[in-house]
Amino acid sequence: MIKKIILLFLAWRLLLFIPILAANQLISYREGYAYTSINYFLEKSQSMLSNFLVSPWGNFDGVYYLLIAENGYTVNPGFFPLFPILINLASSVFGVTIEFDSIQYFIALFLVSLFFLCAFIMFYKLAKLDYKKNIAMWGIVFILVFPTSFFFAAIYSESLFFLLSILSFYFARKKNWLMASIFGMLLTVTRPVGIAIFPAILYEFYISEKSFLKKKSLLLLAIPLGLIAYAIYNLVKWGNALYFIQAQGNFQNNREVGGIVLFPQTIFRYLKIFFTVSPGQYEWFVALLEFSAFIFASVMIYIAWQKKVRFSYVIFAIIALLIPISTGTFSGLPRYVLILFPIFIALALVKNKFLKLVYAVISIILLFLLLMLFSKGYFVA
Repeated sequence: MIKKIILLFLAWRLLLFIPILAANQLISYREGYAYTSINYFLEKSQSMLSNFLVSPWGNFDGVYYLLIAENGYTVNPGFFPLFPILINLASSVFGVTIEFDSIQYFIALFLVSLFFLCAFIMFYKLAKLDYKKNIAMWGIVFILVFPTSFFFAAIYSESLFFLLSILSFYFARKKNWLMASIFGMLLTVTRPVGIAIFPAILYEFYISEKSFLKKKSLLLLAIPLGLIAYAIYNLVKWGNALYFIQAQGNFQNNREVGGIVLFPQTIFRYLKIFFTVSPGQYEWFVALLEFSAFIFASVMIYIAWQKKVRFSYVIFAIIALLIPISTGTFSGLPRYVLILFPIFIALALVKNKFLKLVYAVISIILLFLLLMLFSKGYFVA
């Protein structure tokens, strides 16, 4: 079965080049957004990376991760450190000391592919603890065809986050609380929503051990230490332990960083956008995409609960969704939904084949379109 998973992964990765090829023939890079492309930062001697089949995978956030990997936090601390640290460590083996070096770039691409493939194998093993192999495999397929799955192949932290979350749950299910806590701790320095693993693993510990009054429960206190350590770093460097939250407001995405915004307010804001912004504007399309991602994730989490997907997984999905939607915007949500793995298990459990077919067809069409746009400097998530 692992061989099938590897072949499925390779086929998916190769097919992602088709939208890139199409975009190169049909779309020009978005005017005024050249800075979102890695080409903007390359020297002429780095022509290998400027190839249209190569450069898109480092667009947008990829630029920041590569900068942080070589220069540290001279740029936005809203990008959490574990992913760029791993890029730096792997690059240093080859003596890379400057950002956007070809070796650094391809190492980063190799790492995200490796993380994602390992995550798939572990996802299969995790799902197999509760379901038959066909459910596990369909869960993998539904992730692969999701409209923004290409972010797992880009220089983003999604693939690392996905792997660490699966590993933490897998070892928790095996009652190896030390390893579950270590991977959970690493998750909290991968992305802000990584802290969602803490209450989920606490609940998993309680239902597995029937009590918190055991010495091994102290191991779970290691999980938030990663986030605490990064907060201390922020305090030392910028004088504000929560500066990484404040920095999220620098992305010009209307994200509220000074308090919590209840999601009904955000829904109202999006409805207002739909009625006041011209559908001909690209921003209207993005708003529709973000709102649809919210509805899809909410419905699928409910279905996951109805289908009795393990409740610790559902807790993780709920909190990982609530954190970004409590900032007054659904910006980035089409990508953030990717790591909510319980919703794809739930989708695999849906018995209605027609609904699954509709999901697959719509997702594949959107995947093709969104990757085309992303490769040409259009923000999609």
